[in-house]
Order: sequence, then C-alpha cells, then structure tokens
Amino acid sequence: MAKDPQRRRVTLAAATVLALGLGLAAPGLAQAAPTAPQAPQTPPSPSGKPSESDLKKQLKQLQDEAEKLTEQYNKSRVDLGKAQKAERDATHRANALEAQAAPARAALGQVAANQYMSGGGPDMIFAGGGTDGGGLSDTAYLAQNRAGAVQRLQTLIDQANKAKSDAQAQTAKVKQAADQADAARTTTKGKIDQVQKLLDKLGVTRTKDPTSGYTVTVRGSALPQKMLRKALTKLGSPYVWAAAGPTTFDCSGLVIWAYAQVGKPGLPHYTGDLFQLGTKIDRGSLRQGDLVYFGGDLHHMGIYAGAGLYLQAPQTGDVVKVSRLSDRSDYAGANRIE
Repeated sequence: MAKDPQRRRVTLAAATVLALGLGLAAPGLAQAAPTAPQAPQTPPSPSGKPSESDLKKQLKQLQDEAEKLTEQYNKSRVDLGKAQKAERDATHRANALEAQAAPARAALGQVAANQYMSGGGPDMIFAGGGTDGGGLSDTAYLAQNRAGAVQRLQTLIDQANKAKSDAQAQTAKVKQAADQADAARTTTKGKIDQVQKLLDKLGVTRTKDPTSGYTVTVRGSALPQKMLRKALTKLGSPYVWAAAGPTTFDCSGLVIWAYAQVGKPGLPHYTGDLFQLGTKIDRGSLRQGDLVYFGGDLHHMGIYAGAGLYLQAPQTGDVVKVSRLSDRSDYAGANRIE
C-alpha cells in the first residue's frame, strides 16, 4: 500500500518551532586561490667562462625575482589563514545547527513512540476528531507543524554543510598555491646560490705573508672581501702609531685606508668608533673582511682573513702581517661594515 505523504513528513528528522528562530545563514565562499608564481628560468650559460659583470647582472635579476616571489608567498600565507578561518566558521555553523536539530528529532520521535505504546500505531496519529477541519487529530496537527519546522531547519543544515564542504575545498586550493609559491621561491634561492658560487670562484685570490708564512685565500667580491684584498697588499709595511697609510699604519689606520681604497672613505680612525658601526658578528659566524677587536677597552683590532687567521698592524717595531686569532686571549668582539 502506498505510504501517506503526510505520514512521511511526520517521520522525517524533526525540529521544534523554536529551533527555527536559531537558524544561521550559510557562509559565503572564500576568495579564489591565487595563481602560484612560476620560478624564473635558469639563466643561460654564456659561451666560455662567464664574466663577473654577466654574473652580477644575473644575480641582480634573480634577487629581484626572489623578492617578488617572497611577497607572493607571504600573500598566499595570509590567504591561507583567511580560508582556514572560513572553514572553521562554516564547520561551527553546521555543528551548531545539527546540535539544535537533535533535541527536536528526539521530541518528535517520542511523539511517535508514545502513540505506538498507546496501541494506536503511526496511522492513528492521523485519525479524525481534530479541530483543524482537515481530518487530522490534535497530535497529528502538532506533528505536522513540527515536520514543517524540521524541513526548514534541514534546509539550513544542508546549506551549512555545503558551505563547510566548499570552505574545505577552498582551503586545499589555497594551501596548494602557498606550497607552489614556496617551491618557486626555494628554486630561485637555489639559483641565486649557484650564481653566487660562480662569482666567488671568479674572485679567488691567494696571498702569502713573507713574515709569518701564512697563506690567505680570499673568496668573494663583497665590500669586506675587497677591503681585505687591499689591506693584504700592505703586508710588510711598518707599524707607526696614528698612521693611516699609504706606507705606514697603526691597527685602525690599516682598516680605514683599505676601506677608502674600495669606495668607503671617511671611517673614524678609532677602534671604539669603528666598533659601533655595521653589524655585530658572533665569533662562530666570522667571514673574511670582518673586523675583530681585542681588549676590554678595544685597544687593538685587525681584519679577519678566514681559517682562524687575521691581518693586523701589531705594534711599534713590527710590520703588517697575518697572525692566528687563537694566539690572542683577549678577543672582545667583531663587526661587519658593508
């Protein structure tokens, strides 16, 4: 026998009329995921040995591209945070509506159970004798109203679940875009490192100190390395107090002379003032061309030359030479002036 459509409505998942007043609108969709940036193509290798100017041009282009990719990556992380929040909000809405529906379903189920226990069975809910003029009992009339409320609330639940599903899909898309942006940025950083290594190889110079016998191998073309190369040309020059070249030097005089030769003139001829410039460097992070200082009052300084060596103009009666950093017990700090 075909089922009565009114009875089908009664046996649907139900909600109370009060639940209708607590319904929430489905959330809107998050913005479309950004298009993931593409990493730049590897710079073409020129025929023969690349020149320093070519490599510097490539390095500048890659650094500019890396900066753009970093900003796009930063934006994708912001977008991901927004998408994740939208997903949380949509999930909260869906869960709240489901929680509101649960008591109503239980109440309507109890109506059916009570009718069954009274011996009438589900069909008796629709027995005549009601006051609505439609042939429904009072119980059936109430159940029908509750069924209508359920349908309206179920529509809101379906909308909330759809919004939750859309938000989850959007989060996945934005997460993928963020990962792609990060991968492009990492690829570009790798290319920067490759070009920098080629530049460093072009800028390798070796100088042996005839006084100490130590050999200094300078790598790189940054300002501190260029300054160190200039200072190394003064190996064997006599120490003279307060002298700053071009033939005699004291410890800080050697530094300011060498910097002036590579386009940075006017540095103060005083260790205390020089120590306040640039960036402070931990001993474990020293690079060639960093300035190293000695004594609690910073009464002496030199230029770090790598491999535990440093260049100095030591004292009266001595000459500019390469020494071992470990020979000094009064190491006080270091900085980098670029």
